[in-house]
Amino acid sequence: MNIPIINAEKLIENLQTVKNPFFEEYYAFYSSWFGGIITDPALMILPIDDHMVHRGDGVFEAMKIVDGSIYLLEEHLQRLFTSAASIALQSRFTLDEIREIVIATLQASKQTTALIRIFLSRGPGDFSVNPYDSIASQLYVVITKLKPPKPEKYTDGVKIGKSIYPAKPAWMAKIKSCNYLPNVLMKKEAVDRKLDFVIGLDSEGNLTESATENLLIVDQTGTLIHPVLDSILKGTTMIRACQLAKENAIPTEVRAISIADLISAREVLITGTSLNVLPVVQFEANVIGTGTPGPIAKKLNKLMQADIKSGLAL
Repeated sequence: MNIPIINAEKLIENLQTVKNPFFEEYYAFYSSWFGGIITDPALMILPIDDHMVHRGDGVFEAMKIVDGSIYLLEEHLQRLFTSAASIALQSRFTLDEIREIVIATLQASKQTTALIRIFLSRGPGDFSVNPYDSIASQLYVVITKLKPPKPEKYTDGVKIGKSIYPAKPAWMAKIKSCNYLPNVLMKKEAVDRKLDFVIGLDSEGNLTESATENLLIVDQTGTLIHPVLDSILKGTTMIRACQLAKENAIPTEVRAISIADLISAREVLITGTSLNVLPVVQFEANVIGTGTPGPIAKKLNKLMQADIKSGLAL
């Protein structure tokens, strides 16, 4: 095998001939390492020695813009900084500067409906696990296609199951870090089992969360319940759904949710950035409620669709 040694000119040439079917879904990319915004998907690359790449040493957020309105931007930025502080990762950029970079990258993408991902990494350095060996933290922002669930997922509902993988330790679950291997395996499990989502369990057998989504139930009294936040990520969409419920006379509660609670629930809901609110009609072999999407799921989804319009206008 003859493996060539290539120079910078040849590298750019090779990159621009790479075929990736997802490139058409990548619109713009900001890199503090490169010092600007890139709109050519072939050039949206990271330093291999960035500790986020080889150790998962970084934090991230994902949010959406719909019809020019960025939804829950401040909540996501605040959580980004909370996650960073939890792993002693100091950002070189202020919250205001990151907001400005997000808006500039969106404008370069020329998209008014898209998914926004922000990555704050430990930064390039060597390949050790020592965080002090990195040069400086880096910021990456990428704008990609927003891919919501198919309409029938809202009209017919989704099916979920219990994951075979243990939940993350509580301290790690509360941090939106780039160490997502357990989440990857949960998603693979759901796909392999032909389920929409699988849900994890904590050490006491209570439900936690899905790969990238939160779970809520509506009990037989009509109360909307989400799990305690001790061992799950504080989902921005979940929290906003509960706020909208309170504002619209739907009682809410926070407590541990057992499998028995889920099976006996009047409704079960899945929430997430790209989902809004999805109704669950089946858990394993158990039909939830009437086996059809319930009224609270429908109401909250409509409320959230209206609420999205109140986001920061691009």
